[in-house]
Amino acid sequence: MKRTGIRLAAAVAVVAVAVTSLSSCGDSGAASDSKSLTYWSMWTENEPQAAVLKSAIAAFEKDTGIKVDVQWQGRTVLEKVAPTLVTGKVPDLVDHTDDKLYPTLAQPGRARDLSGVLAGPATGEKEKLSETGVQRYMGHLRKSPDGVGTWMIPYEVLSVGLWYNGADRDVKAPATWDDLMDTCAALKKEKRACIAVDGDQGAYTAWWLDYLVDRIGGDGTMAEAIKDKTGAGWGDPAVKDAAAKVAELVDKGYLIKGYDASKYPEQQNRWAEGKAGFILNGSWLPTETGKFAAAGFDARFAPFPSVDGGKGGATTDVRLLGFCVPRQARHADAAEKLISYFMAKKRLSGISETAANLTPRDDIDPPKGLTGVKATLESTQPREQLAGSTPEFNEKVLFPAYQKLFFGKTDADGFVADVKELHRAYVKAQG
Repeated sequence: MKRTGIRLAAAVAVVAVAVTSLSSCGDSGAASDSKSLTYWSMWTENEPQAAVLKSAIAAFEKDTGIKVDVQWQGRTVLEKVAPTLVTGKVPDLVDHTDDKLYPTLAQPGRARDLSGVLAGPATGEKEKLSETGVQRYMGHLRKSPDGVGTWMIPYEVLSVGLWYNGADRDVKAPATWDDLMDTCAALKKEKRACIAVDGDQGAYTAWWLDYLVDRIGGDGTMAEAIKDKTGAGWGDPAVKDAAAKVAELVDKGYLIKGYDASKYPEQQNRWAEGKAGFILNGSWLPTETGKFAAAGFDARFAPFPSVDGGKGGATTDVRLLGFCVPRQARHADAAEKLISYFMAKKRLSGISETAANLTPRDDIDPPKGLTGVKATLESTQPREQLAGSTPEFNEKVLFPAYQKLFFGKTDADGFVADVKELHRAYVKAQG
């Protein structure tokens, strides 16, 4: 994925800093009537989101007289922000995904409380920003240790679910795991692949396990297993059951041929060409595969199916992308004004119309192909996908153990044993 930031730099350096228990407004030394601000963005200058932001910034400068020094830093922006938390020369505004912003700014208590922005109307509007649909996603954000829950204002929403071709008479959205298996069996009889996946993408392959563990064991089961420092969480029966279901996909040949040796985006493009029935992927998929889609291809999104007897509810993966103001920002007031300005419907609509992504506002229509994603997000509870706050753990523990299972080199018992062993070694190495 190139546009939205899910496939970002693996881990962001987190600077260990002492955090004092000061009020969110009193510790930054911020001015109250700033005439400028510095904004470091995760986008590069030639991306669609950057075009939308540029337009809004130009209008903001004209309307307010506040000068914005914007630097298009790209996906590694937070690696550059982290050292400034020690020097104090921080940018006034940054943006990124919530899983990257949390460990860099929120967790160490370095993120400003933006609840005032959420409680007020976006610039030029009467309705509170929290009442436009944005509030639905705020509960997804983990609170910082100092109790700040609104350390980010999201302007783009990403999700992951099961995609299929609505024009394919042999494929339909499965309500349950058994429904999916029945469709896979029918497609195999027709010598068609059921599921496409790019095997070189650890997160893409592990979404199958992630969703299944939570559908079977209950929401948050996967995250608890990852957080358990003893490694015992992997002994939860839901983990083994989920791993067995993944092994079934492999053993029955339901995964597209060559997935274990493919390089992104080979298999997602083959899916768009009609070479497979389903793909578990993100809301960015229609944009990325559009030029490869077969004639009449109708990309549709479905929630991950339930599992009969499972404890998990109808939750949907969410990753938020948005603004954060460092607590040390000297022009935080101007940064908040820019956030409020950009979150107005007339400007935020560009994320849908130009960047072809979802926004958190209910009154902004989704781009073509993402209607189903928006409907699903509005009717289900959001959940954190693949414990996004643990990228290093995923790379060193989960993905290596899981790859053996997903590539047919071990079974469910073997996976559980492997992940426990790697987990304990990882914790020991961390001291």
